[in-house]
Amino acid sequence: MRIVRVRHIFYPDIPKDYIYELCVRQVMMGHHVDVITWAKDNESCVYKAPEGFTIHRLSGLNFSLGNMIKEYPFTPSLSQRIKLLNPDIIHAESHLFLPSLQAVRKAKEMGKPCIVTIHGVFAERGPFVNFLQFAYMRTLGLEIFKNANRIICLTRTDANEIIKIGCPEKKIRIIPNAVDTEKFKPSKVRRDDLIVWTGRFVPEKGIEYLIKAAKIVCENIRYCRFLLIGHGPLKQKILKLISKYGIERFVDIIGPLARDKIAKILKSATIFAFPSLREGMPLSVLEAMACGLPVIGSNVPGIKDIIIDGENGILVPPRNPEKLADAILTILNDRTLRQKIGQNARELILKKYSWEVVLDRIMETYYEALEDYGEIKP
Repeated sequence: MRIVRVRHIFYPDIPKDYIYELCVRQVMMGHHVDVITWAKDNESCVYKAPEGFTIHRLSGLNFSLGNMIKEYPFTPSLSQRIKLLNPDIIHAESHLFLPSLQAVRKAKEMGKPCIVTIHGVFAERGPFVNFLQFAYMRTLGLEIFKNANRIICLTRTDANEIIKIGCPEKKIRIIPNAVDTEKFKPSKVRRDDLIVWTGRFVPEKGIEYLIKAAKIVCENIRYCRFLLIGHGPLKQKILKLISKYGIERFVDIIGPLARDKIAKILKSATIFAFPSLREGMPLSVLEAMACGLPVIGSNVPGIKDIIIDGENGILVPPRNPEKLADAILTILNDRTLRQKIGQNARELILKKYSWEVVLDRIMETYYEALEDYGEIKP
């Protein structure tokens, strides 16, 4: 099968991630994969990744809104490149970006099936950007939902949300993110004092509440360490908050890091804290659980779709650093509870979120879409 994947930004402009891994694994299955993306440096080029898929970086315009949205590209030649590649199926990543809209329109014109994956319905970015998203969702976003052949949602919560907007329910398939359970797995050697967070420094991640919780924890336990791994527009603000609270000795910020380095850190950590205000299905939570880490996360859609409170993780109210700190202190002081929650988390990942399980469901969705056009599954 010839697959064209469309994404607004791709490696090396961002670290290798879940989408990169999906390309690699589809190539390993024997499929031909092309990735069409924006050339952030404005230098168009085509080259083959070492893993065997081809990356097409196209020049375009960036409709940036400063720190609120740094990368929002439009690539005029994307439609023509899809036509040139003449794929069996087109898979666009995220409904919120213009390349996905271009992909859906071109697929319809060519009579080709198009899949769109929803990586969270809405991104919290402040009143102005939120208004723009609201308008987009009910116009161009709705066009994507109605004209794509299948919509992959990571959670039932996201599915219900786009149904309310107008997406036909019969198109939706709920398929979660996947985890490399060999790379992300428990280690026999683990620290007793390390709390880790990974992600992007953006408002919806709720990082300021983690820093406030860290201040409370450090006032109660002097041996703990917090490690934040990632990048993003709020990094400087978070550094100032750490300095304001006088907890520089207890909190470090590094990254972004490659997945194998993140896996090594998670294997050695004690707790994974994730106080997001809004999520789709956070891969970082799944990776931490795969490493047998107890995850303390906000009780919001996307996180509560994964975690059962007290069984395979801990849920706390969003925007509540006191409750977050209490949960961290409880887990730090109870090794037996840590081990029980971590073991249950690992078992859940193996059952529902391994690549073997998820990739089969993605490919089955492709074949369903092909059947709409009279193509028969091989």
